[in-house]
Amino acid sequence: MPLNERRIIQIILEECQAVPDRCKDYQSELISTVSDVIQEERQHRVSGTNIQQKISDKINTLGQLLAKELAGSSKKGGK
Repeated sequence: MPLNERRIIQIILEECQAVPDRCKDYQSELISTVSDVIQEERQHRVSGTNIQQKISDKINTLGQLLAKELAGSSKKGGK
C-alpha cells in the first residue's frame, strides 16, 4: 500500500476514535464499517463493482445499529 494511502487510513482511524461512543461498541463498529468501505473502494478499482450500493448498505447497517442501541437506551432511561 502506498505511503499516502497508509497516512489517509491512519487519519481516518484517528478520527473514528475521536467520535463519541454514542452506544456500546459504536467506535469499533464505525472502524469496522470504514474498513469495509475502504476494502470496497479497492475492489471497485480492480473490478468496477457497484460501489455506491455496497457502501450505502454498509452505512445503513451502521445507522440501524445506532438507532437500535439509542432506542434501547432511551427506553431504559425512561423507566
